[in-house]
Amino acid sequence: SSGINAEWPLRPGSGGFFCFTRLNIMDRTVRGRQPFQFGEFVGMTNGEIYNHKQLEKDYDIHPRGSSDCELIPELFSKVGKDLPKLLDGMFATAVTNTVTGEVFITRDHIGIIPLYWGTDDDDRLYFASEMKCLVGVCSRIELFPPRTYYFGPPKMGQLKTWYPMNWTPAPMEPSIEPLVLDRIYNAMRNAVAKMIPCDSPNGFLLSGGLDSSLVAAFARQILGPDHELHTFTIGLENAPDFAFAREVAKHIGSIHHEFTYTVQEGIDVIPQVIAKIETYNVTTVRSSTPQYLLAKKIQSWGFKMVMSGEGADESWAGYLYFHYAPNDEELHQEMLDKLADLHYYDCLRTNKSMLASGVETRVPFLDPELLEVAMTIPVGMKHPKYVTRNGRPIEKGILRRACDRNNLLPESVLWRQKEQFSDSVGYGWIDGLKDHCAALGMSELQWYKSVYDRCGYEVSTVPQNHTKTVACSTPRGVSWMPEGTAIGASARNVIGVHQSVAK
Repeated sequence: SSGINAEWPLRPGSGGFFCFTRLNIMDRTVRGRQPFQFGEFVGMTNGEIYNHKQLEKDYDIHPRGSSDCELIPELFSKVGKDLPKLLDGMFATAVTNTVTGEVFITRDHIGIIPLYWGTDDDDRLYFASEMKCLVGVCSRIELFPPRTYYFGPPKMGQLKTWYPMNWTPAPMEPSIEPLVLDRIYNAMRNAVAKMIPCDSPNGFLLSGGLDSSLVAAFARQILGPDHELHTFTIGLENAPDFAFAREVAKHIGSIHHEFTYTVQEGIDVIPQVIAKIETYNVTTVRSSTPQYLLAKKIQSWGFKMVMSGEGADESWAGYLYFHYAPNDEELHQEMLDKLADLHYYDCLRTNKSMLASGVETRVPFLDPELLEVAMTIPVGMKHPKYVTRNGRPIEKGILRRACDRNNLLPESVLWRQKEQFSDSVGYGWIDGLKDHCAALGMSELQWYKSVYDRCGYEVSTVPQNHTKTVACSTPRGVSWMPEGTAIGASARNVIGVHQSVAK
């Protein structure tokens, strides 16, 4: 409660409140303070609504300030439960009618923004962006699923889906590739462009891999050569990322910031990281730790918003295990499942590990229009075998080929092999974690789970069926692997594909 910036009583006599803590990214004046009210409707939103100006025009809404979220209660008064279908952005949103007591709660299409809800012993409803707000208050806590909404009296009632993930890929046809390449390029550029506006300084996470490099490169193209553009990289000393990130920074003319950490510094903050990210998933903890440390550095430079490359591997078949996908049908279903569960993993990681220091992360690869392109082009175009480089199949080849124009990136980065973030910050990071846990006499999972349990968090909010994985695959992906493949999240486990083990 000490961090609450605004508190709003709801229906008289209900005892209900909306409470909000501002990050101060859009409309940093007092007029941008949430919750917002329109007549009997009170609403608050965590996230960003990129098309708010167009919606204000289309629905004759005249906000007092320039916040992208101020339109929400008035828009809801006009469109009701269709609200999330109109919003282009990342959001967890709640609107209540102070006369009827009804509440509307919804979450964005992928789950970029976290949301939990629960009830206490008296069946009173609570919801929050962080589970820790509900611990000790609620006797029942659940994750509020992405792509859904609840509309009704203030209780945990039936959820309805507003964003069905039912994409149908186009068939492969002769001479279709030029059209596909243009669709990809234009959708990628538009996704970055819509997420750039910000009332505070913005920067770009730059690992030196394809995804984050494309985001930063398109931003340079959009903003022009004279715009001050900052990029940020973290890793162990001599990490693989550093050299590639420097090359990209030089190519796009960014002001580049590099930060190093040691294995021990990472291990020391893992209890803090788990408390912040509210999961004990091994891959997520590994990757969240350097990102948590990086966010502290970024915040100290005065940045409140960065852009990143999350979501590309799930929608463009970027993980190395996709090399072993046996057919188009399984490849497409694997990508659907990865996207459906992304809110448990990369979305959770990048949102919570960065916002722990007050830094918001925007993710162009999860833009709905870009996702529509990615998931409706012929599936075979996304199989690593579709494009070869130096005689070897290359993951995300169609994306690389589409962006191989206008001098966007150096070839060495445009065609760089996929690395897991927890690998690319330095292979010694995972090895060091394993050694540390061995000295404790437990596995990584056991250590992380023990920390998680001490926080009092709800176990059911962490998926239990993905402990068997190869390079972040689902169990289906594991079944594709050659005999003898080691189980584990590191890309180095993909034998015959990762550069460290390829023959």
